Amino acid sequence: MLIVTISRLVGSYADIISATVARKLGLDLVGRDQVHQMAQSCDSEYNRACSLYETEHGPGFFERIFFDRPSYTSLFESLTYEKASQGNVVIIGRGAQVILKDIPGVFSCRVVAPFQIRVERIMERYRFEKEEAADFVRKYDHERENLIRSIFRSDPNEWSLYDLIINTAKYSSGKAADVVIEGIEKIQKPENDEALKERLKNLAIAKRIETNIRRKLSSSVARNLEIKMETGGTVTISGRIGDRRDKETAEKLAGQYPGVTKVINELKVTEALFGL
Repeated sequence: MLIVTISRLVGSYADIISATVARKLGLDLVGRDQVHQMAQSCDSEYNRACSLYETEHGPGFFERIFFDRPSYTSLFESLTYEKASQGNVVIIGRGAQVILKDIPGVFSCRVVAPFQIRVERIMERYRFEKEEAADFVRKYDHERENLIRSIFRSDPNEWSLYDLIINTAKYSSGKAADVVIEGIEKIQKPENDEALKERLKNLAIAKRIETNIRRKLSSSVARNLEIKMETGGTVTISGRIGDRRDKETAEKLAGQYPGVTKVINELKVTEALFGL
């Protein structure tokens, strides 16, 4: 089972490379169209959040306030885990390299190129003037980076997130795809594909439950809780919560989720969580 994440700078040929890698290896490509379908599964309260996540545009100042809700982070993590659990996928952008960084066998690549080269490519592709193309590149670089920083509190430029960083300044998209494929083929694979799929499915469900609890309780109350899901339906809630009533509410919400058979509530009740 192959799971590939590709992070990119605009104008780096990454979308072409991703499609080529997926085609040559027989993998499903998870780009904007597929993410749009995933976003449709979000309920009405999350439509705007899923739309921003789908397009990778933003957030600006007010959108950063909007995104500063742990429930959104949990939701986007659940969507990525769900897609990864299907196996044999290439997931483009949207912080997948951050979400899946501790999952064995995942190959994460970042595709880059110097600014001026990317500007020239955008000029050629869209028939832009030079300054218009430069503004386009700056805007997309800034918005994609801000999105990952705002949702996941992570820097997409951090090299340790990647197994391969490829600079396409001296590569055609086809040659770059060949390099990526060689890296994918040589990475150490997980020993048990079915066990990995089950782990990813459990992570997806745990994040869905986490999303639901964080939505029902305020961010300041539910920010410091974590959900773990085990095969068979046992859910463990850990972390800190504001008072006993919130602890009981969290347990009740977890128990109501489809497929949950048992809830182990290890939440610690604390006084004011503010500032912690």
